[in-house]
Amino acid sequence: MTLNALAQHLAAHVVEATKQKIEVESLYAAAVEFDRSLATAPAARGEVRRALDELAAAGLVSFPRSPRDFDTRDEPHLPMWVRRPARERVARSAAPARVWPAALEAAGRIASRDEEFAVLDTVTAFLRKGGANRPSVPTRERSLELFGDEKKLDRLMSTRLFTAGALTLDLLRCHSVPIPFVSQWVPGRDDPLGTALLIAENHHTYTTLLTVTRQRAAVNGPGRHVGYGTGGQFASAVQCVPLLSPVPDRIVYFGDIDLKGLQIPLAANDTASRAGLPAVEPAARLYELLFELGRERPARAVRPAIAAEASAWLGPGLASRGRDALVRGVRLPQEAVGYEQLTDRRGQLLDQV
Repeated sequence: MTLNALAQHLAAHVVEATKQKIEVESLYAAAVEFDRSLATAPAARGEVRRALDELAAAGLVSFPRSPRDFDTRDEPHLPMWVRRPARERVARSAAPARVWPAALEAAGRIASRDEEFAVLDTVTAFLRKGGANRPSVPTRERSLELFGDEKKLDRLMSTRLFTAGALTLDLLRCHSVPIPFVSQWVPGRDDPLGTALLIAENHHTYTTLLTVTRQRAAVNGPGRHVGYGTGGQFASAVQCVPLLSPVPDRIVYFGDIDLKGLQIPLAANDTASRAGLPAVEPAARLYELLFELGRERPARAVRPAIAAEASAWLGPGLASRGRDALVRGVRLPQEAVGYEQLTDRRGQLLDQV
């Protein structure tokens, strides 16, 4: 059967996966990488499910048998993982010993497949031409130069030559570039707490926060950046904060009250800490309003220990309420704190973020 373009792209990731069991989260990320509109399109989940169904029909993957291994929080349901068929083992005659540059000796001891030798041959040629003295460039620029495929290095990074540490991006004089988030600067009065970046998890709330921030700035409200974190991508995209002008002194986050909505800022905070950036802090006044006005929706109940760990990020005043919601199996979508709620008597709340 003929696969659609998205299914073909995902099939390439499946074929190159080092393990038989492949997390669908990684395939979803690959789908967004292939088509950026899938990051926000309402039909994105359905597009990914159709592509996975095509892979299954073609015998390239199999789905879990247990309903517990499916994400049922939204329609259509998505498997949490898929499994590719086992590869046939092909008997090989002993290959002649090869001599590699010193920087590739460890990789040479690992390599045993034709595709791995081809990669090492390419890297060898790069090093012999003075590659070690080249400036570091974005990964896809180097990937296109070396392999004629701008995404080849993205795929190679999950293979054993890289996961074993035998090959590194530094050796190839390149570096990963996080996908940037949408952000706009709203001029206003100086904020005594410093220049803030206010991030919304979902793009409808981002639009509301941006609109109300502009309205508040027009009547002497504070200037700040307002950004859309693109869901889970903000955990990596937070590294782009230093590219903003003026550079934020504070990173403030507002998302859903559910497990994913709390794990995203937790992960982003870890990334920010490693990068020497300001901590990712909760937009406390907006979360207070969400607990006041939020409409509870059903969700999978979370174990108390996990719920407590995720909710702790909200701070002492709100952590217990977040934990209670997760344990009870409910979620609070952030859209409950909407335009009308932020432009009535509570309008000045946004100034205090």
